[in-house]
Amino acid sequence: MNFPLAGVSGPELAPLSETEAEALRSLHNACVHLDRERGAALSHALHLRESAAIVGDYLSGTAFPQHPRALEELSEAALAYERQAEAIVWRYASAYAVLAITVLDRLVSERPPLDADAVEELCQEPTIGRLRAALSIPSSRLIAPSDGEQQDEVPIGSHALTAVEEVRAEVLRGGEKPKDEQAVDASRLSAVRPVHVTPLGLSLSFTLPVATTASWEIYKYLKRE
Repeated sequence: MNFPLAGVSGPELAPLSETEAEALRSLHNACVHLDRERGAALSHALHLRESAAIVGDYLSGTAFPQHPRALEELSEAALAYERQAEAIVWRYASAYAVLAITVLDRLVSERPPLDADAVEELCQEPTIGRLRAALSIPSSRLIAPSDGEQQDEVPIGSHALTAVEEVRAEVLRGGEKPKDEQAVDASRLSAVRPVHVTPLGLSLSFTLPVATTASWEIYKYLKRE
């Protein structure tokens, strides 16, 4: 997946700052590379599990099942690595989504470029509250309608937002004591998510496409006539 702003430089970048462009590029490339490695790790883990099953069937009834047992152990180790990789991808993908949406929002609102400190902060995994706020921005505020059609008020990250809200609700009702909503929103999903929730599982996987969509909208904004 190519970076949407690849090849755009110099005067063409205006009113996007070099700092914003470099941060977007770095997060995009990090997410694409990490997600590719995560996919390879998952594929390897599944291959090992399948091999263990095949060898186990072949050696069924023998007194020494060390071969399939070893493959099963290695498949579990590979799967654990994939889960770690997924957690890392989430941190960068959620940061990429918030940064891209924030930059797009400030462009269409004609606000000045973000300073280096603000960009650096946005390159970190966002709090749940900040992520919810970014994903909640309606498309009509960010994306110009085409062919005379009027943009609706559906949030730009509606599918990802639905998943984040579901996980947030689980966090709030989890445990023996009720949790404070403000404290949860000030937390990061990677730190408070329930054990059974995989960072990119189900609808949470929409987060990276949202980031890419926002980056493409930045490109279209810069290329507008």
